[in-house]
Amino acid sequence: MRTAYGLHIDGLDEVTDLGISTGPPAGCRPVTVRQRQADPPPPAPLDADRMVRLLTDGRTLELRRANGSATFYGPPLAADVLAHPYLAPVAVVVNRWAGRETFHAGAFVHNGRAWVVLGSRTAGKSTLLAALADRDVPVLADDIVVCDDGDVLAGPRCVDLREPIPGLGLPTRGVRDDTRLRVTLPAIAPRLPLGGWIFLNWGDGPALTPVGPADLLTRLAARRSLPELASDPAALLALAGQPGYDLTRPRDWAALDATHRLLDTTLTHIGALT
Repeated sequence: MRTAYGLHIDGLDEVTDLGISTGPPAGCRPVTVRQRQADPPPPAPLDADRMVRLLTDGRTLELRRANGSATFYGPPLAADVLAHPYLAPVAVVVNRWAGRETFHAGAFVHNGRAWVVLGSRTAGKSTLLAALADRDVPVLADDIVVCDDGDVLAGPRCVDLREPIPGLGLPTRGVRDDTRLRVTLPAIAPRLPLGGWIFLNWGDGPALTPVGPADLLTRLAARRSLPELASDPAALLALAGQPGYDLTRPRDWAALDATHRLLDTTLTHIGALT
């Protein structure tokens, strides 16, 4: 079976951008993903047992908690888009039902700990993660970050770029009807301990500015996926107990090396203090 985002997934054996497991890793939630070319059920609000969501492309996604199923209604989806972006809404709902926090974010690994990268859709999250991967920095997730009991869970083994990164040494392939360039990531541990939070901004720099604990808690609470579902205040406080930084850097490909050096130096110093 395939794995990603803390899910043990049946029905996506052909999706090679996901992890693979002969048995369910500890803590993974079983999900069966199906596709149906049939009339979809009408949209329904999220409740304790079922969710029906109309997707932006006109397809409908139905999730049922009792049997762990996720069904896409509409034209068949190719394997590349099932890995990303269509698995993301499945992962968000299933993990929020499980009491985990999820964020629209990515994560990279420094000294065995996961650092979560957050920002708007135009903040350059995927660009930064691909550049870090090109510099032998392990990337744990792109697009969705799932936090569970102090750990960050691994996502699909790919990063999608809107445009090429000059000098990127990693191979890419066209996906999503050639609207994205996909970087394939190596296998990685299914979960790693959370190291901290990095919020992306454009500007001069690169520079890292600490985010205070109260401000960090406010930001994380506001960025939770499906905020209509209750969260454990103690769990949010624990997440905000890790260090947070604003990372400001210019819109310049040439600044990627300096950004990597700044992250490495700062996070190494933090690790030496803990």
